[in-house]
Amino acid sequence: MKRFALALALISIPAQALAAEKAAWIGPGTIYCAEFAEAYRQNPKDETLFFSWALGFMSGLNTELLQHGETNLNGLPLDTQKQFIKSYCKDRPKSPYLEAVFKLFDRMRHDQGLPSYVQAWHEPKTR
Repeated sequence: MKRFALALALISIPAQALAAEKAAWIGPGTIYCAEFAEAYRQNPKDETLFFSWALGFMSGLNTELLQHGETNLNGLPLDTQKQFIKSYCKDRPKSPYLEAVFKLFDRMRHDQGLPSYVQAWHEPKTR
């Protein structure tokens, strides 16, 4: 029973420490491109984790834009989206992975004749 209590205490310490820090975004997409590239180099299957985060992030961005023309996230084939992120990160290893996702999102908006995320977000809401 003492071992169980000790294990429970050790498990809860990191959660308490993390809860004390503020974070606007959290998850795999918050690392730098160089770290993503290294994770991908070591295990290409890790791309699925990062790209799943990217799709969720872009879906969240889209939710805010429903009144301004949401982005068709299937506007580019998924393999093309993944390649865009990898290329962006290769060219800018010191950039955050999420910056590559923002750029991808804006590229798809541009290709679909929509304003950039920043422009659309600043337009007055018509509710």
